[in-house]
Amino acid sequence: MTQSAGQNGRGTVFPIVEAFGFPHDSESPAAAKAWNDKSCPFAGGLCEKQRQYGFGYCSVTYAAKWNDGQQRTYAVCDHRLDGPPVDWAVTDFFGDRPATLVSEVAATLTPRLNIDYVAFADDPSAPDGTSLIAIETQAIDLRGGGVGPAWRAWEADDVDNWRAYFTAEAERKGRRDTVDYGVNTGNVYKRLGTQVAVKGEYLKQIHVPLYVVMQHSILEQLRSRINFVPVEPGSPWDITFAGFDYDGALDSDGKLRLDLVETVRTTLPNYLEAMTTSGDSSALREDFVAKVRKKVKIAPAQANLFNI
Repeated sequence: MTQSAGQNGRGTVFPIVEAFGFPHDSESPAAAKAWNDKSCPFAGGLCEKQRQYGFGYCSVTYAAKWNDGQQRTYAVCDHRLDGPPVDWAVTDFFGDRPATLVSEVAATLTPRLNIDYVAFADDPSAPDGTSLIAIETQAIDLRGGGVGPAWRAWEADDVDNWRAYFTAEAERKGRRDTVDYGVNTGNVYKRLGTQVAVKGEYLKQIHVPLYVVMQHSILEQLRSRINFVPVEPGSPWDITFAGFDYDGALDSDGKLRLDLVETVRTTLPNYLEAMTTSGDSSALREDFVAKVRKKVKIAPAQANLFNI
């Protein structure tokens, strides 16, 4: 889901796309109920973000340089991938067989290794009579100044004047008046990349396939850093990445749909090899040394003192 608002959009486009699971300007009865109850229609129950931080937004709009510089909608709450995307993973593996879905399974305690979801079904042909899969859901974090003032404008039913809420906060805190937030693309590699490796290794040992359900734009970012080799259709696999994204379509309740865009399957060895192999095969020591010298701005003679 894209919006046209210039190269950046910050300061000109209302940052929040979804509130308590619905478009922030929705007129559907289901939206009114969710807003009144402060509930999450994806995970069920009260919104965890609202309870912990006082905010109930699910997604924001942002123009990321690595994603063609266009305003796009980014899910910034992991529960946004609950519901239909998780259900897709269950159906992809089990087909029409009934399966039970369990959330937040502590696979190990030392070190603690949590699995977002596990789906299982009775299967006499499987080890222990149980066929099962693990499912991880991955959104992206916000970084920078945040969108709290925009949320307060939404709560006050004053979205048209949302920019003034940032100005008021800047004056109150004695800082520059700006709208300064972003999406934390660094975590796509540092957090998700490592999680998939660690959990994938554990799950392979116990013969449990892993599904990683995520926004398609985030999957593309991950693969730009960890360019694993997919397996051929029908070949054995250990990890299935499922990329979903917004296209502006609404479901029957008026929620923005996340539809499947791409499925990529790979093996754990393929993934680990890609994770530990540089994407640039032309790395030169002299280039690295030059960057070090430029960074600290010291002369070659001085560099020798530090064994550079």
